[in-house]
Amino acid sequence: PKSLDIAPLLDEAKKQLHEEADYLREAQMLARYGELLADQSQFVVPALYSELTTPRVLAMSFVTGVPVETLETAPQDVRDRVMHDLISLVLRELFDWRLMQTDPNFANYRWQPETEKLVLLDFGAARPLPAETGEGYRRLLTAALAGDRDAVREAAIAAGFLGEAAVLQHRALVDRMIDVILVELAKPGPFDFGDRAFVEVLREQGTEIARDRDTWHLPPIDTLFVQRKISGTALLAARLKARVDIRTMVAAYCDGAPS
Repeated sequence: PKSLDIAPLLDEAKKQLHEEADYLREAQMLARYGELLADQSQFVVPALYSELTTPRVLAMSFVTGVPVETLETAPQDVRDRVMHDLISLVLRELFDWRLMQTDPNFANYRWQPETEKLVLLDFGAARPLPAETGEGYRRLLTAALAGDRDAVREAAIAAGFLGEAAVLQHRALVDRMIDVILVELAKPGPFDFGDRAFVEVLREQGTEIARDRDTWHLPPIDTLFVQRKISGTALLAARLKARVDIRTMVAAYCDGAPS
């Protein structure tokens, strides 16, 4: 619709494409992640060779590994641990570091069977996050863990996930979608990413809302990039059929949320 201004999104996409081709910037991000993860033995970040790096060449150590998808045949406990570590990384990026590698392409992860470590690659899409982005997610997750549908709806609007027009026109559908998510989040024990039944329900309800073009809404740019990382991480977890105690992990970052 004409009322939806996508120019800022296109401008940001162009900016990121330029940044991903800026090897000096990527070198800084590679070095920064190496520092941030220095005490995290479950991850491997290539070492930067700054003296050999130029605007046209990014020099780093060679790190062995196989495609992360090979973990599909790994024991359940290994798959669970890997996804626990990756989800923990996303939470630290969002809430602790305010810095996130926003490209969750599976090719950016490699697995070392011999060491059982995960290799992290390609930091061209790493970007700093404003404090309000993390706080918006914190309010949303705190409300979700409390099982408070109204608070979830209001937090989603405040953070820009939902447009007010969509909520006004499709309140019942929005509330049903929230209820589906709250039921899944309230289930005891690890969350089973291999069970995708609820996703189809959300897709059907979301599609119905999306048909109403007059209520289309563009979330904040930074939220879109964060959501890309979260969605991609969830897709990998589903691919590996991992089971992770999401509720406990998220509760550690939420204000007074029940675990």
